[in-house]
Amino acid sequence: MNSKRIITLARRVVRQIAHDRRTVALVILAPMLMLTLGAILFRLEPARIPLGVVNEDEGVSLPGAGALAAGQRIVDALTASDAFTVTLLQGSEIETRLRAGTVEGVVVLPRDFSAALLRAPDRRAEIDLRLEGSNPTRSRQITARVTEAAMQTLASLAAGSAPGQATSLPITVATTYLYTNESMDAFDFIAPMYIAFLSFFFVFLLTCVAFLRERSQGTMERLLATPATQLEIILGYLGGLSLFALIQVAAIMGFTIWVLKIHYLGNLTLLLLMITLLALVGVGMGILASTFARNEFQVIQFIPIVIIPQGLLAGLIWPVADLPPLLRPLPYIMPLTYANNALGDIMLRGLGMAAIWPDLLILVLFALVFTLLAARAVRREVA
Repeated sequence: MNSKRIITLARRVVRQIAHDRRTVALVILAPMLMLTLGAILFRLEPARIPLGVVNEDEGVSLPGAGALAAGQRIVDALTASDAFTVTLLQGSEIETRLRAGTVEGVVVLPRDFSAALLRAPDRRAEIDLRLEGSNPTRSRQITARVTEAAMQTLASLAAGSAPGQATSLPITVATTYLYTNESMDAFDFIAPMYIAFLSFFFVFLLTCVAFLRERSQGTMERLLATPATQLEIILGYLGGLSLFALIQVAAIMGFTIWVLKIHYLGNLTLLLLMITLLALVGVGMGILASTFARNEFQVIQFIPIVIIPQGLLAGLIWPVADLPPLLRPLPYIMPLTYANNALGDIMLRGLGMAAIWPDLLILVLFALVFTLLAARAVRREVA
């Protein structure tokens, strides 16, 4: 083993990387960008959960002790909680507000809530809780917090009890779900966005490398010498690469649904349509990005610029509505945001084309824009 040869080769590698200013900048700046983004997101305070309350409790009069309004006391406790943003609703608004997503749960307190509490032999109170249900983690959190607030409030009404003793009065929470049910777990909730992210990531990477190889082998110059236009060439590559993208998408979907056994509500054909459209966007972005790369190493540089920010900001980890105001506009220029919205509506809520067509239309526009930009970038590069 010759140490001089090793040192010579090492110097050659250092010189090659040092002469690539974009690579040097990426090595220094990309980690700083990712760390800054991560610090902002991971330091976010937990967002308050929007909770609706329908309080129809009429209360009861107690001889010599005034009126008892147990329902109002529960509403006050929920309002004071740092976990919820409470909105008072009418009974007719429950399903509309849950479907619109303006509330994630609704506590219903009937007219005779206080009276039933006093009549019950074991002084057992039942809370009627309606949940949107598409996010099982949020559903469990809402149920636990509502139960805690109700038990602490009603415990103060029990004779000889001090406020805050959660074991002094049993509480039953009767839970119903608008979408899904208790069998849904955390992976069922994350699966639609996880499928979208993986499909987009691998399609983008495959396209970048494949198109770069065509350029580096001189195939692009020979094609441009034929009567074919730049747009025709791009569309041809788009069609060819999309076939492999669709095979990959089908494999990801099939494995997730039939092997990992995720629960879903919507139509599989509509689900496949949305994933296919996202794959076309990934192919267009991949072709466009590859025109700015000279080798495979430079292709990898696009991952922290194009892919990772979408994974962090497009709803995969944090809901877009919970992002800080500084970052909140960014997801709306990312195609993965609209794919996540549509796939969540299909798989978790069982909605159809009438609900997802705006997201579908935006993805179509993304695909068209990236295809046209890719054709223009190829023309500029070869000219």
